[in-house]
Amino acid sequence: MMGGALVVFCEDGIIENISIGKSDFTRGINSTVDTKYRLASISKTITAIAIMQLVEQNLLNLDADISTILGYTVQNPNNPGIPITTRMLLSHTSTIIDGTTYSNFLSASVNSNPIPNLSQILTVGGTYYSSGQFNNTTPGNYFNYSNINYVILGTIVEKVSNLRFDVYVKQNISTPMGIDASFNVNDLTDIDQLAVLYRKINGSWEAQADNYQGIQPQFDNLNGYVTGTNGGRFGPQGGYRCSAKDLANIFLVLMNKGTYNGVTLLSEASCNAMLANEWTYNGNNGNNYYGLFRSWGLGIHRITSTPGNDIALPGSASMLGHTGEAYGLVSDAYFDTLRKVGFVFVNNGVGIGYQSNTNSVFYTIEQQVFNAIENYGNLSNCLLAGLDEEDQGNLIVYPNPTNGLVSIHSDKQPIRLVKIYDFMGNLVKESTESQFDFSTFANGCYLANVYTEDAFFPLKLTKQ
Repeated sequence: MMGGALVVFCEDGIIENISIGKSDFTRGINSTVDTKYRLASISKTITAIAIMQLVEQNLLNLDADISTILGYTVQNPNNPGIPITTRMLLSHTSTIIDGTTYSNFLSASVNSNPIPNLSQILTVGGTYYSSGQFNNTTPGNYFNYSNINYVILGTIVEKVSNLRFDVYVKQNISTPMGIDASFNVNDLTDIDQLAVLYRKINGSWEAQADNYQGIQPQFDNLNGYVTGTNGGRFGPQGGYRCSAKDLANIFLVLMNKGTYNGVTLLSEASCNAMLANEWTYNGNNGNNYYGLFRSWGLGIHRITSTPGNDIALPGSASMLGHTGEAYGLVSDAYFDTLRKVGFVFVNNGVGIGYQSNTNSVFYTIEQQVFNAIENYGNLSNCLLAGLDEEDQGNLIVYPNPTNGLVSIHSDKQPIRLVKIYDFMGNLVKESTESQFDFSTFANGCYLANVYTEDAFFPLKLTKQ
């Protein structure tokens, strides 16, 4: 990697924060815990938080036709009678996709003066309009991940709040969290803390984005911009610049149902809505991106831990969060609501390229990092935080301590899976049976992650 950061956290805070490599190769600037990265598609979760805040204020209805919000008709030409809603945009089921004109429209949104109106790509007769901007499927039923959904959402934030998208997020997410992060690079207090994004091309690192060389950029096309016409100017689909540490704190808010460390961004109901299932792959109801996308919430990728498809932490039966990739950067932010653990991984250039593997659709570099987190010694302490040794929840474990057979019984649901780790975090046994033999194990303490259908229990086991 050129450089990057890894943050590991449990529900009550960060337990590890690591930075490596260079944030700016040309000027020899090292990455630090305060280095900001353009987070790519993890930014979509930040945009979703903004949307849910407006829903809480009764300024927005997730199930209303977006045409009534934007002020012009947006409809799938293949299914013109079915409204497209904000909920569909959040869950990528709107049938609006990144068609052949999207790239040109996005470039014009960032660079042109004046900035084109969003209607120019969504309405018949628009400069960038194409029927290929829509799937030939029914809105609300078919999943197709697309960036333009969040360009539209950023514009909806502007229409409803009467604030520019970058200003709204700064005032209602970044500032309340006390973090130096923004969708507008000019908001950052120190431009030298922003990582340059790189790709390695023919053996040489080449800058791809955010290569400002210590000079704040000037954006003349913001002069005269009319709020609510095209939030895509600020990158709601991928342009949030933030440190890994500060992003972890935002995801800790979601993990803790809206409030963390005295800061409330959302209600518990809004968090639950974001994390709940909106779409699950059934074999033909969407583009699952080679198996990576198998379930989706509202701005949240729901990992199902299906072997060969979407496994992140090997010890987690499911995870919630988002992944990102752009301009050479790879980023991930996920947490497990049962094990109460999570992580943020971000880098600003992968030297080996986007290599794949057989374990999952995540890139090899991601999978290696995920495995390292799973084997991390302090993760066991995170899982056991606040656990009373005498309190086994709804489980009966006997005998414990043991020198041979161990049985685990749930008084409510059958045991689905047991994973046993030593206290260095190494997986030493995995079983779908509720009874197993401990006789060949070395004496000492072990952590057992016990999964039922909808619950998780971390248990201490002792071999003597």
